Amino acid sequence: MEQPELLVGVEADGALLMRIVAALEADRMSVVDNGASASAEIRVVSVDLSKSVSLPRLRADLTRGRGRTVAVSPQCGALGLRRAVRAGAQSVVLEPELEEALALAVRAVAAGLSVMPTVPRGGAKPLAFSYREREVLRLAVTGHTNGEIATRLFLAESTVKSHLSSAYRKLGAGGRSEAASMIFDPHEGLTDMVLGGEASGRLAGDGHAA
Repeated sequence: MEQPELLVGVEADGALLMRIVAALEADRMSVVDNGASASAEIRVVSVDLSKSVSLPRLRADLTRGRGRTVAVSPQCGALGLRRAVRAGAQSVVLEPELEEALALAVRAVAAGLSVMPTVPRGGAKPLAFSYREREVLRLAVTGHTNGEIATRLFLAESTVKSHLSSAYRKLGAGGRSEAASMIFDPHEGLTDMVLGGEASGRLAGDGHAA
């Protein structure tokens, strides 16, 4: 049975754009790239999910136009996968598997299904905070102001701001509210990493829970 015709928009550059177009056209899909992709039924968007980027920015990149989205990333960890889904991607394909997986993923999305890598891999760096970053972030997302954190930890307020900026950048959070939303979301797997079991209960008991 012949596959249905699909109009697929591609947002990528250089050699990756050529690989994506070749993989889709080999499966008899009609392809438009970049500026014309907003009108496509399915969009294939190149995005590096291993990098820290705010969720609103990632959502803006993935949800332009009216079509559903397949994200293509050079590598991706578990956190990157979850963030891609939260930002609006229906499927994620890793670049090393592009020729084998992309057309299948696009067909699946067109049928209302979702396709993800079985095991996120490819060398993505694990999320890791310094001791101070974790300590400051834990207090920030449980309701303490920068001044309160500085007093409690005997730090300059500028140092607190520096640690928070570094922690937000690693999370890909745009600020305190978004960081708290991510950390307290059980699907992100960050609660124990940032709060710790005992610390989580203790700080919540202080009346500073977000």
